[in-house]
Amino acid sequence: MIWEIDDSTRAVEGLDGRGRPKPEYAATLGLRRAPFGRRVLSTSIELGILLVLQLPFLLVTLPALLSTTASPDAAALADAGRLGLVIACGAASAALTTAFVVVQLVLHGRKGVTVGKAMTGIRSVNVRTLERPGFWRGAVVRYLVLYGSFLVPLVGPVLVIVCSPLFDPERRGRGWADLAGATWFVDARDGLNPYDVKRMRIARKTAATDLADERSELRSLATSATPPGTGAYIPVTRSSGGVVGAPRTDAYAATAEASGTDAASPASVSAPAPAPAAVAPAGAAPAAIAPTAPSSGPGIPWTPPRLLPDASPAPAPALAGPPDAPATPARQSSPADPATPGVVLEFDNGARIALAGSGILIGRDPAAGPGDAGLALVPLDDPSKSISKTHLALLRTDGSIIAIDRASTNGSAVIRDGVEHALPPGQGIAVRSGDTLLLGERRARVRIG
Repeated sequence: MIWEIDDSTRAVEGLDGRGRPKPEYAATLGLRRAPFGRRVLSTSIELGILLVLQLPFLLVTLPALLSTTASPDAAALADAGRLGLVIACGAASAALTTAFVVVQLVLHGRKGVTVGKAMTGIRSVNVRTLERPGFWRGAVVRYLVLYGSFLVPLVGPVLVIVCSPLFDPERRGRGWADLAGATWFVDARDGLNPYDVKRMRIARKTAATDLADERSELRSLATSATPPGTGAYIPVTRSSGGVVGAPRTDAYAATAEASGTDAASPASVSAPAPAPAAVAPAGAAPAAIAPTAPSSGPGIPWTPPRLLPDASPAPAPALAGPPDAPATPARQSSPADPATPGVVLEFDNGARIALAGSGILIGRDPAAGPGDAGLALVPLDDPSKSISKTHLALLRTDGSIIAIDRASTNGSAVIRDGVEHALPPGQGIAVRSGDTLLLGERRARVRIG
């Protein structure tokens, strides 16, 4: 048989390097010192109970003893038949007082409470372990000091009970009796009850773990790729598992903030003054564009068009459908300027849409918002519903063709020379002949001229 002896000592929490209790640890748990007024009230209640228990002695036994002392003749007392009553009253007071004191000591040592403290919402704990004070030191030693102060009438109780807690260096209201018994009285009414095992365990675990320093957020599929406050989540495509999203760009978030528009939930039309156009990458030779600020729809702030790298346009591949199908005119279209080049979108299903007037709104059921006057509405038949009701705006601005996504559900993009360029909501991109527009799951080839 192998005997294992656990000689490990228990680690007490809340002590400093010298083994002294730290008041800040108790404050972290939620323990509060018992108010001085309630402590005085608790002691007064217990002294009042003791006085009531002493009434038989004070009313019967003590006067008889005083009369006997004044008249040494005890025969008169015996003849009067009062001797038995005197002895019974004295014994009753002594027995009741002894029982009350013993009960007080046991309750204080085992439960940290007495009759007066239970009535005033006060609990006693060991100042080091914050648990029950213990019978001998926490109860017996403390009460010996407390009741010993009555040996010096008036001065002793006032000094030990009233004045000594005021000189506690830790400012926790611990008097000389508490220092002798290593006890501390806490407020269980407005603070944490140290004898509530569940709440005390939770408080200790919380205090032992520094959540602010050690806890790190773990990313999930729903976590944005950008830090909070730098972007907003927008849906970009649809899959069998739902809608897949991506964060909006910092430029869009900054524009939304500058225009006073909520980037996450558009609620009003905003058309801020255009910022300087983005600089084209090195080696590119884009045409100069000085766009005006067209309306981009409800809640979608407009930013100047982003210029894509210039390169020789690739030859347009043949699209499905009748090659010579006439371009579909947009309803509510405005007459185009004969000097402007014609712009036609050739969709993957063979449909052809001509850019009429100053611009068009494309979607399953497009609706013009405030500031969209002059834009033609072009409905598209899309059984897959990957195209939003109002998906994309195609504008003619100073000789350039600008595509602006209208916060569509599945997003838009421009494909140039095999490279896909995302089209953030509200940010325009200048397109040219040969580019391919992605509207959800649909594709449209841009023909200019």
